[in-house]
Amino acid sequence: MRRLGTYVESMPLEPGKFAVLEVTDLNRIGAFLDSGEAKELLLPYAEQTKTLNVGDLVVVFVYLDNTQRLCASMRVERNTEDGPPQVTEGETVDLLVFSQTDIGYKAIVNDRYTGLIYRDEVFQPIHYGQSLKGWVKKIRPDGKLDLQLTDPAQVGHRSADPIQEQILARLKAEDGFLPMNDKTPADDIYEAFGVSRKKFKIALGGLYKKRVITVDDDGIRLVKT
Repeated sequence: MRRLGTYVESMPLEPGKFAVLEVTDLNRIGAFLDSGEAKELLLPYAEQTKTLNVGDLVVVFVYLDNTQRLCASMRVERNTEDGPPQVTEGETVDLLVFSQTDIGYKAIVNDRYTGLIYRDEVFQPIHYGQSLKGWVKKIRPDGKLDLQLTDPAQVGHRSADPIQEQILARLKAEDGFLPMNDKTPADDIYEAFGVSRKKFKIALGGLYKKRVITVDDDGIRLVKT
């Protein structure tokens, strides 16, 4: 079957489209993928970007080779469009995550472009091959897209608000106390909340001013009401 993130579709594969497919076999000419049809889809070795095993899910571009046979390629960025993207800032788009970098997650946008979701703006689990709804945050001068997973219409002027919500949720889950504060090592903060210490401190400051939490040497506490 054709897999799209956590979804499975029965629609036939089309050249010029991306999909997430399962590796069913490996031999001397490449990998074979479950296409949902009787005949499996070939992913040639030359079009693979990493070592594969049977059972792996891979993000691929579907194309016609010189014999007009359907094939697959893992070389995503080579098969997306350059030039000015036909989208606008704030527009809702369909995303397919295909790579992770030090600063964030690369995603295919509307089956045509690539863009980046910055790691410190992600407040939910994301994985390779996942389909998501997102928004165009910014179109850079080079035509690259910055993406976000939060609806711009619901984002206020305080960029720390989503982090505040995360902190409050963790406090409630941990009986009102977290052994963390603005002096906690940056790596520990990032592991817990996926943000920098600077953004974490801004969020704590906002919650403290609202008298929602207290900040002590041993951690933060939820103010009882």
